Amino acid sequence: MTWKSNQLRFFEMKHFIFDIGKVLANFDFADFVRICSRHLGRPIEPFSAEELALRDEVETGRVDDAAWAACLNHKGLDWTEDHLVDAWAEMFSLNPTGRALFERAVDDPAVSVCTLSNIARHHVNALERKWPGFFAGADHLFLSFRIGIRKPDPGIYRHALERLDTDPGDCFFVDDLPENIAAARALGIHAHQFIPENHVAIQRTAADFLGWD
Repeated sequence: MTWKSNQLRFFEMKHFIFDIGKVLANFDFADFVRICSRHLGRPIEPFSAEELALRDEVETGRVDDAAWAACLNHKGLDWTEDHLVDAWAEMFSLNPTGRALFERAVDDPAVSVCTLSNIARHHVNALERKWPGFFAGADHLFLSFRIGIRKPDPGIYRHALERLDTDPGDCFFVDDLPENIAAARALGIHAHQFIPENHVAIQRTAADFLGWD
C-alpha cells in the first residue's frame, strides 16, 4: 500500500492513469530506423511483419530484449541490450503537457498516480537513463512486459483495476491510441485520447474530474 492510499484509505481516492509513449514521453519509431541505419552506415532493410510482431512480443515479456537485439543483428548490426537502451534514450523527448499533468497529480495527496503502458524493459531503462527519477512519485507502474498483456486486451485493464482495488469510475485514463481508449471505456474507465488537438480539453476535463481549481 502506498503512502497516499494509506493516508487516505478512509476517503475517496481518484486514480490518474497515464500511458507513457506519446503521453509522458514522445517518440517516433522512424527515428529508431534512422539510428539503426546510422550504426550500419547504410539504410537498414525494412522490418517484416514477423519482425514487428516480435518487437510487440518484447512488450509482453514473452520475448526478451536480447532476442530483439539478436533480430536486429541479423540485419547487420552488432548490438547488445545496452545499445537498445542508448537508441531509445536518444529518441525520447518529454511531452510537456503530459508531464505537467503527471507532476500535478503527484503533488495532489488525494490522487493515486499510475502508468499503464505497452512497453519493454529497454524502454523503461532508456527513460531512467535519460531522466533519472522519471517515474518518481508514481504509486503504481503497470507495464505490459511485467504483466504479460498488451493494450487493448481487456486483461491489462482488469489487472490494474484489481491491483488498485477500485471502481473503474474512479479512474481517469489518458492514452494516444483510440483502440486503447475504447477498451478502457468498455470497462467503465473515464478514458480520453491524448493527442495534441485534445490537450487543452483533457487538461480541463482532468481538472474537473480530480477537483482541481
